[in-house]
Amino acid sequence: MIKLGVSLYPEQETAEEIESYLQLAQKYGFTKVFTSLFSVEGSIEDIIKYFSDLCDVAHRYGMEVYGDCNARFFMQIGATPEDLSVFKNMGLDVLRLDLMFNDDRDVAIVNNDQGLGVQLNASLVPAVKRILEMGGDKSRIIGSYNFYPLRNSGAGSEDVLETNQFFRSEGISTQIFISSNVKGAHGPWPVSDGLPTIEEDRDLPIGLQLRHVYALGCDEVIIGNAFASEEELKEIADTIKEMYVFAEDRPFYFPGIRNEIPIGDIERIPLTIETVSDLADSEKELLFGFNKHTTSEYIHTIIRSRWGRFDFRFTPIPPRPCEKEYFESGDVVILNDNINRYKGEVHIVKTKIRNDGTMNYAGRIRDEEMFLLDYLKYRVNFGFIQA
Repeated sequence: MIKLGVSLYPEQETAEEIESYLQLAQKYGFTKVFTSLFSVEGSIEDIIKYFSDLCDVAHRYGMEVYGDCNARFFMQIGATPEDLSVFKNMGLDVLRLDLMFNDDRDVAIVNNDQGLGVQLNASLVPAVKRILEMGGDKSRIIGSYNFYPLRNSGAGSEDVLETNQFFRSEGISTQIFISSNVKGAHGPWPVSDGLPTIEEDRDLPIGLQLRHVYALGCDEVIIGNAFASEEELKEIADTIKEMYVFAEDRPFYFPGIRNEIPIGDIERIPLTIETVSDLADSEKELLFGFNKHTTSEYIHTIIRSRWGRFDFRFTPIPPRPCEKEYFESGDVVILNDNINRYKGEVHIVKTKIRNDGTMNYAGRIRDEEMFLLDYLKYRVNFGFIQA
């Protein structure tokens, strides 16, 4: 299951605000805290005390702490690549290298004897490859994307998808940032215009951002700015419930298809659908209670979910009148009693198709979520959320 985290910038936040936020985040299933180590001013002793207090509070709420660090802060705090004890003494669980040294010091940090996990900048794949080639222990590494306070400067989806494929091939997890839309939510710098990794996510609802980065293959997601609202944290938790569901087995699934049908605990990409008002109960069950929608092999014309025709083969799906001569991209249709062998299949239209009377118009994917259809490749599970 994708892991969730929040960000804290204690130089801008009171101890009371931090504790209240972590208590709220824990309530909604968050288990990680990201913080920026080099944003705090003061003596070495002050800085160590500062982050020790933060780690104590975070650990009290069962959260791991990721501390973002750079080379200047290394020297400032008195750490060396061979001795990371100061970070361990702070209580950090994972050290993030914002920029790497690009030599054997990086390997020493990764292979540290303090038991610290190490995040490497996921945007710098050549540097990560070099660390692995020099003997860096990949079991200690997490690929961590940057966030982008400056509008129009963020990553593209294809960049993240390609990078994730590299990390996945090495068996390394990736962490990415999404953004609260709360006005005035802050990061470490005096800019308040969202704090995502992916530029196109900057203004999207936070639950949709989560679905996007999941579709791209990310393993951990951090809300980059603080503080997200309770409504946003709940939206994240509700989205997780739609992403991870249980699909019941059936005794009549024969061996030839059993391996194709989602069964048991599954993960999926949920899509919000604006439905027509006169859906039959069987159609509502197909859309919202049937957790076995998975993409068939060819998706040029329709995204086809086949397996409803097995579970609903004895359930009437009467044709409903529809004035549409053609169904358009984003329309969702359910095959009805007029095509009995296939009735119960659910299709999402990709390209314009004629309404021949065998399909009941069920509704339409929200326009802002249409981009998620690009991630529904062969055997990718999906589902529907009612608008």
